Order: sequence, then structure tokens, then C-alpha cells
Amino acid sequence: MGSIDVHTHFVPRAWPDLNERVGPGAWPSLRVDSEHEAMIMVGSSEFRRIEASCWDAEVRLAEMDADGVDLQVVSPTPVFFSYEQPGDQAVKVARIFNDLALEVCAPAPDRLIPFAQVPLQDPDAACAEADRAIASGHRGVEIGNHVGDRDLDDEGTVMFLQHCADRGSPCSCTRGTCPDRRGWTDGWRGGSPGCPRRRTCRSSR
Repeated sequence: MGSIDVHTHFVPRAWPDLNERVGPGAWPSLRVDSEHEAMIMVGSSEFRRIEASCWDAEVRLAEMDADGVDLQVVSPTPVFFSYEQPGDQAVKVARIFNDLALEVCAPAPDRLIPFAQVPLQDPDAACAEADRAIASGHRGVEIGNHVGDRDLDDEGTVMFLQHCADRGSPCSCTRGTCPDRRGWTDGWRGGSPGCPRRRTCRSSR
């Protein structure tokens, strides 16, 4: 076994119009600029430029081979978490992207390990979506390190983490997962699928 990259992200090549599927809002969308590049949009604003490795397993695997990486944990991109939205809307978003994550990873299930997102602002709904996602083929869950002003020691978040631990479901944590009072700041508009500048932590039993 060679190296394992535990912190990468995916972005689907396309997804349903969230204004139609979820409700009106400044939702993420994708502007495809070429066969190899696209721009994540939030509402009408440019958020982050991405490359085909975000959605194309063949490109991702070639980059992994070049870097000597055997396995990748493929997690949702935090801008999709929708923690700032009502919980019932965030559930719909989570289901859409969790199902798409399985499609992105399907070409190489022995090398691409999908982790799901959950509507953490609603802990009960988050537990239910985690269970659904794991049953569908996800191997774990990625959450953010805060929901608004609620940090990881929030009672609801602790309950969710215990739920995952009781079921043996790994849970990773990433920062910068919802807009602060300044909105999505410039520090989160750069980066790559691997996001090497970020740090992660993991909860376990």
C-alpha cells in the first residue's frame, strides 16, 4: 500500500438547477468554460475555478498515479454544504450531491472513497442522511467545523458525531464551511481538489 490522500474534494460536471429543485436562492452552479475547466458560481458571482479532475475519474486517477497516491478520500466541496440555508433545503442539496459523488467515484471504487455531506444545522436530519448515504455506498461523512456560531462542541453536533461513532462511520472535519459575516472571503475562492492548504481532523470511537 502506498500513500492515501485523506483530503480531496469533488465537483460534479453538472447538477440540477437548485432554484427549481430546492427553492429560490443564491445557489451554487457550474459555468463550464471548456472541456477541461469550469467556474463554480454562487448566484451570479464567480467563486472558484476548477479543473476536470474534480469530476473526471480518469483525469483524477492519472494525477494520483503521477503523485504516487493509491487511494483518495473524495469529499464534498464545502460551498455545497448549505449550512446557512434552512435544514429542509439543505437535506435536498445533500441528497443531490451525495448521489452525484457516488457517480464520480464509481469508475474506481477500489481507489476513490466517497464521503457524504449532511445538513448539520438539523442534527436529526443529518443522522438520517448519513445513514442513507452510507447505505448507498458512501464510506464516511465530511462536516464543517462550524454551523454559523455553533462550533464542534455544540450539543447537536456532538450528538451527530456520536451517531456516526456508534455505527462505525468515519467523520472528517474541514474548516471554512459556510459564509461568515463577510460572506465567502477571498481565502476560500482559491484552492484545488486536494486543498493542500487546509487541515483536517477525524473523529473516531
